[in-house]
Amino acid sequence: MGFLERAIRKGIREGVGKAVGDAISKAIEPTATNFANKAAEHLDNATNNAAAQQRTPSGFENAFSNLERAAQNYTTEMSKNLKICPVCGKGATAEKSFCPACGEKLPEKTVAEGAVCNSCGKQNPVGTKFCTDCGAKLPSAIEEETAQKIKDDNVIAQWSNLLDVYPVWNCGGKNYNIEDYGDHIMFSADFENNDYAARNAVEQYRQLLLQNGFRQAGQYPSPQHLYKMIDGACYHVDTEHCFEGDSDCPCIYFLTGEPTGGFDYVKPEPKKPLGFKDLFNF
Repeated sequence: MGFLERAIRKGIREGVGKAVGDAISKAIEPTATNFANKAAEHLDNATNNAAAQQRTPSGFENAFSNLERAAQNYTTEMSKNLKICPVCGKGATAEKSFCPACGEKLPEKTVAEGAVCNSCGKQNPVGTKFCTDCGAKLPSAIEEETAQKIKDDNVIAQWSNLLDVYPVWNCGGKNYNIEDYGDHIMFSADFENNDYAARNAVEQYRQLLLQNGFRQAGQYPSPQHLYKMIDGACYHVDTEHCFEGDSDCPCIYFLTGEPTGGFDYVKPEPKKPLGFKDLFNF
């Protein structure tokens, strides 16, 4: 196998994965690999033939021009009998109603059916979110959004148990997550490569904290560290380190404990220098 053929096979497999998502790509393996191998072999042969005949590789160009359409048709065909679990991402055959891997209810439509436009009836390529003929949002995109909202609502439902003294996050994003690490709790939200929206959301949450009685405190006050004293306990929200992982997925840290110098730290008055008269007041 030549270098070009290996590169083509790898590119086709990665292209299919990016077009339809990891869950679908994994579910239709190993036939996806077979498809990539055959397509790569065809392209490599077209290139070699063109080089041997010392002419413009029209067969090679035609093969590449048809490759995307062939990949889409192949994926659509394979997806007619495929459902993807909205929770664990595992594939299941069309007749199943519940995921055999985790027991979650499966979508009513197969992956291919989810790409059929409700408005005009066009069968769109799998992985498409909007109809390429009329622009309507496709059933698969609607299902995905609904499933994501249910997941995020379930995470926010944990807020009253874990973070009841803090205002509930209502600043956007998705893929919410709450992790209890014992000494602190972390909340995160995904803004999908939109750094500006992520930073704006964190600023919105700071304002929400201020509206709910949190404030700067301690010897070194900072707008990125807000505190509130409730029944003798000091609650602390740290937004200083929220972008150290990903710039589009802020992590906000909730802790307890007073800041350096104490919650009610008061800067001491500077000492006045001694004057001539002060020497006689001893």
